[in-house]
Amino acid sequence: MRTLLKNGRILDPSINMDEIGSILMEDDQIIAVGADIDGSDCEEIYDCSGLWIAPGLVDLHVHLREPGEEHKETITTGTQSAAAGGYTTICCMPNTNPPLDKPELIDYILDRAASPEAGGVFVAPVGALTVGLMNERLSDLHALKKAGIVAASDEGAPIQDAALMTQAMELCVQFDLPIMAHCDETSLSANGCMNDGATNAMLGLKGMPRSAEEIMVMRNCLLSLHTGCQLHVLRVTTWGAVEMIRQAKYLGAPVTCEICPQNFILTDDMVGDFDPRFKTTPPLRTTVDIDILLQALADGTIDCIASDHSPHAAYEVDVPFEEAPFGMVGLESTLGLTLTHVTHKGILTPLETIRKLSTAPAKLLGLDAGTLQPGGTPVAQICVIDPDLDWTFDVSRTFSKGKNTPFNEVRLKGKGVLTFCGGEIYRDAQFNPDRYETFDLD
Repeated sequence: MRTLLKNGRILDPSINMDEIGSILMEDDQIIAVGADIDGSDCEEIYDCSGLWIAPGLVDLHVHLREPGEEHKETITTGTQSAAAGGYTTICCMPNTNPPLDKPELIDYILDRAASPEAGGVFVAPVGALTVGLMNERLSDLHALKKAGIVAASDEGAPIQDAALMTQAMELCVQFDLPIMAHCDETSLSANGCMNDGATNAMLGLKGMPRSAEEIMVMRNCLLSLHTGCQLHVLRVTTWGAVEMIRQAKYLGAPVTCEICPQNFILTDDMVGDFDPRFKTTPPLRTTVDIDILLQALADGTIDCIASDHSPHAAYEVDVPFEEAPFGMVGLESTLGLTLTHVTHKGILTPLETIRKLSTAPAKLLGLDAGTLQPGGTPVAQICVIDPDLDWTFDVSRTFSKGKNTPFNEVRLKGKGVLTFCGGEIYRDAQFNPDRYETFDLD
């Protein structure tokens, strides 16, 4: 079958393409991209006038919770949520129950993601850096890579022992595996539940100081510089952390980092009502941090935007703030939040926005994603975006099992309305049906 997306603004950061044109697909493959494409023999035509046609989004930081915590999320509900958010490739974190430290668990993830009931997006597993995420001995990283992991991580259990992290980096260099690091000096942050500052002092809550993040960012960057291991810093939140990453890059360390929407929108004073939906790790910081983080996003120090999608069951969140789990859902809100608070405010151009959400994260881990070029991905991975669509994020209508988010009922501008991963896997209810035509060529 031949499908044409016509008259859209094509944004492909992989070749710095920003122009009005069309994309022709045949049998789930992109076969032509450009201004003058004949679609007379196409069975399906989508009029994308006024819309952006971009590579499918890539999320480096997603918690699918399966195996072991299916009451929070499953691979099926998580991938469906990803498709609705415009994502065609997501990386699932290893801190499941049991952690992803064995090849058979990686096989399980890949098989479940490929099942017919799943959301149709590619799932790239991230392996546990240590056995059981216990930080005692390294996992069999060679076997995990052969099974299909794209990186290794200490997510959820940050490695405190510098010697063990050095050993991990030296081994990952041999296997060409990036390390995705959870940067937290737990001797400083233990038992904390929000940023250490004026607000937590007023509320009587134990704080998590910025130094806990910054010390570990500095240590891991130095180890990356000394070992040559590719290091990706998960969710930076402080101006100090981003300045250390900037210096590490200047010195030649192979270091990258990500930011999540909550950390460039929300501040710690929003915890004033003891609302557990604002509880994240690292915690929400200050307006000064946000200002400098946004500058770093614009100048390229921060490489990409991730969701840190962290679903929890309702009964787990409906508890006192100190007892609530960390994290919030984000797969279906990240694009809208980024467009509203970054792109439409002129901090990033449309092309750079797509770079941070798709092309850059794909490049960081060597994923077959992030481009619209014919043959650039195994199947067509496309996200069609209405940049001016005004909508309200309603968590009750999302695919994810988790409903824990402070962004519920927030007005946003810009949304993914069509997602293709091979064929069409998601069409938003607000996509104008008059744009879509089907022709019977018989």
